Amino acid sequence: MCGFVALIEPGRFFDESLMLGMQADLHHRGPDSGGSSIEAGFALAFRRLAILDPASGADQPMTEITGRRTIVFNGEIYNYRRLRAELEAAGTQFRTNGDTEVVLAAYAAWGQDCFSRLEGMFAIVIIDRETNELIAARDPFGIKPLYVAKRGNLTGFGSEMRPLARLFPVKVDRAALSELLIFRFAAGRLSNLADIESLPGGTVIVQSLTTGTQHTRRFCDPLDSIEADPSIDMEAAIAQSREAIINSVHDHLASDVGYTVQLSGGVDSSLVSAIAQRKTGGALASYGVHIPGFALDEAPYRDQAVKRIGLEHSEVTLDGHAFADALPRAVKHMEGPVPHYGCVMLMLLCDKIRERSKVVLTGEGADELFGGYKRYDIWRDLAQKGRLAKLVPTWMWPFLQRWREIQRYSGRDPAIFGAVYHDFIALNGLFPELIPVPGAREAAAARFSDFRERMFAVDQTSYLPSLLMRQDKMAMAASVEARVPFTHMPLARVVNRFPAALRAPGGKTKPILKSVAEEFLPYDLIHRRKVGLALPLDAWLSDPAGLGRYLDLLVQPDSRLAEFADSKRLRKMVERFRTGARDRMPPMAHLINLELWLRSLPTGKA
Repeated sequence: MCGFVALIEPGRFFDESLMLGMQADLHHRGPDSGGSSIEAGFALAFRRLAILDPASGADQPMTEITGRRTIVFNGEIYNYRRLRAELEAAGTQFRTNGDTEVVLAAYAAWGQDCFSRLEGMFAIVIIDRETNELIAARDPFGIKPLYVAKRGNLTGFGSEMRPLARLFPVKVDRAALSELLIFRFAAGRLSNLADIESLPGGTVIVQSLTTGTQHTRRFCDPLDSIEADPSIDMEAAIAQSREAIINSVHDHLASDVGYTVQLSGGVDSSLVSAIAQRKTGGALASYGVHIPGFALDEAPYRDQAVKRIGLEHSEVTLDGHAFADALPRAVKHMEGPVPHYGCVMLMLLCDKIRERSKVVLTGEGADELFGGYKRYDIWRDLAQKGRLAKLVPTWMWPFLQRWREIQRYSGRDPAIFGAVYHDFIALNGLFPELIPVPGAREAAAARFSDFRERMFAVDQTSYLPSLLMRQDKMAMAASVEARVPFTHMPLARVVNRFPAALRAPGGKTKPILKSVAEEFLPYDLIHRRKVGLALPLDAWLSDPAGLGRYLDLLVQPDSRLAEFADSKRLRKMVERFRTGARDRMPPMAHLINLELWLRSLPTGKA
C-alpha cells in the first residue's frame, strides 16, 4: 500500500518543490521509498510501503522497458501471480516479482479490460506517452481512496486530499457537510471539500494530456451482483460461503513481509483470524483494544478466540484521556470528521501493530454482505414504520410527539435512515440549512424493490465505504496496510446471489456466516449480541479533562460549526448537556468531531 499524486495541465512543467511537498504530505502512506516524474504536461509523486517484492527495483513511479507507459499504483492485487503466468505464456517478460509490473503489463496487453480482471484493492494512474493519455482506475468497492481535483485546465489525482489542497485554497462542500452531519459520511462522489471529488469504485477515467478532454465509465458495479437465485437453499449458501470466504482469506495472505490480524472479539475478525491461522500454521499475531471498566469491552470474547485459535495476542489499553488526546490526529488523517469513534481505537491499535508488522487483516465487509446489523434483524418493523409515516400529513407531526420514532421516516426511506441511530430530527432543527438532499444512498436504494435488498445496496455502496475509508486512513496514519477479505468481488459475486430470505430472514443476524463460523469458533462467541466498537462516550464527555475538554469549542466566538447553526440554540444545547440532560439532544461527540475537522482545514475557515 502506498500513496501518490498525479497532476495534469497541458504544456505545464510542474515545479519540483511542489512535488516534493506532496511526497512529504504522503510520507506516512509510504515511508520506505519515494519518487517523482516530471514531464511536459504531467507530473507524478509517489511514496511506497513495500510489501510485495520490497526490493528497490519495484519502486515507483515504474516505467515499461520501452518507455511508453509509467504507473503509480496504491493497493494489492491478490491474483497477480495468475495474471503474470497468463502474460508470460503470451510472451511478456518481467523484471520484478511484485504486482505493480503485472498491472502495467496487463494494461499493455488488455487495455482497460484489465481492470475488471484485477482482484484486490487498487487506485491506479497510468501515463501513456504514445496515446498522450492519463488512465485512472479505482477498485470496485473503493477500498483504496482516489480523489480527483479539477480547476480550469488543471486536474489532480491523489490518494489523499491534503496534497491536492496545495493546488488551490479549499473550502467545505455544503452538500457534503449536510451528509456528514446526519450520516457521518458523505457518500458517492462527495469528498467533504468543494472542487475535489471521490472517484466512485469500479470507475475508470481517461484524460487527454493535450486537450484535457475526459471520459469516464464504470467497469464494475458491485450492485450488479445483487440478483437473487431462488434455486439456492440454506445448505448451498453455507457451503458456497465457506469456500468463498476461505479462498478470499487465503488470497489476502499474499505478503513478503508477513501479516497480523485485528481482533475485536466479534465473529468477523475472529473468523478471519481462524482461517488465517490454519493456513499460516505458525504463531499468528493478533491485536485488540481494551477499555478498562467498560461493560461492553469485548476482551472476554477475544480471550475465547485467542484460546480456540491459538493466537499470539496483544492488547492496547484505551481510556477517555488517551481517546481525547488522539482524536484531533484521527480527524487530521481522516481528512474529515471520523465516521465512527472507533477510528481512534484503530489508529492507536495500528501504532502498536507497526512495531511488528506492516500488514493487518480485518473483518470489514461481513455485515454488509451477510446482514449483520440490528436493522436486518428488525427489517419488518422498519418497513412498517415507513409505511405508517407515509399516512401522516406533515402538519400533524407536532401534535404526535409520542410517535417520534415513526416521524423519523416521514419523507425518508427507512432502508436508508434505519442506519442512523442518533436524533437527526434534533440536528435538523439545530442546523436548518444543512438538510441532506437525495444523493448516492437514494440512488442505490431505488434500484431495488425488496426492502432487504435496498438495505444491502445502501450498506454496500454508502456505509461500507465509510468503514473502508476508516480502515485505510487510520492504518496508514501508522504506515500499516489494512486488508479486508470480506470486501472482495469474488466473494460478493457469490453472496449477493443468495435470496434475501436466507441472508436476512428477520429475528436474527448473519445466519449464513454464523453457520460457517461454527466450524472455527466457540458457540458463545458466535451467538451473542453484536457490540461493535462501542465506547463510553457519555462518561468521557462528562470529564472536563477528557472528551469534555472540547465542548467549549462549540460555543466560543470562533466556533466554525456555529457558522452553520442556530448559534443561540447550539449554546443552549451545550448548557443543557452539561446539566445532564440527554432527551432530544443532538449527539454532542459528533458535533465536537465536526468542529475539530472544520478547525483543521488549511484555510482555517469553513
